[in-house]
Amino acid sequence: MEEQKKQTSAGAEDFAAVMKRLEASNAAQERYARKQYRMSQLSTVANLAVLALVVFLVATLLPKVNATFEDLNTVMKNVQTITEDLAEVDVEGMMGNIDDLVVESSDSLTQAMKKINALDIEKLNDAINNLNDAIEPMARFANMFK
Repeated sequence: MEEQKKQTSAGAEDFAAVMKRLEASNAAQERYARKQYRMSQLSTVANLAVLALVVFLVATLLPKVNATFEDLNTVMKNVQTITEDLAEVDVEGMMGNIDDLVVESSDSLTQAMKKINALDIEKLNDAINNLNDAIEPMARFANMFK
């Protein structure tokens, strides 16, 4: 019987030890569950903050993006119009017209130079001197009345 008592008391001690370990394990699991609950709350708050930030950015940036795309569309239409206009330009014809203009200008300058070279400077100087001789007496006469 004493052995039974020893076994019973050893069994009771083992049972008490297992119960203490079980209580410690339950306490640790309870602490872990609380930490996990706190972390899930923090995660929820962070997710809501990110969501609010995304909604704010979309609300503020979306009109700017739309305006930018409208401007880009207008620019692309202008570029397309300019490209079509440039495709219609007759560059060879324009170069031919410029060449003709240069040739005509050169001909005109040549003719003008020929006319200037054809002037007789001595006769022009004699005519100016004769005109001066004719006007000089009239100028003296007019100076008398001053």
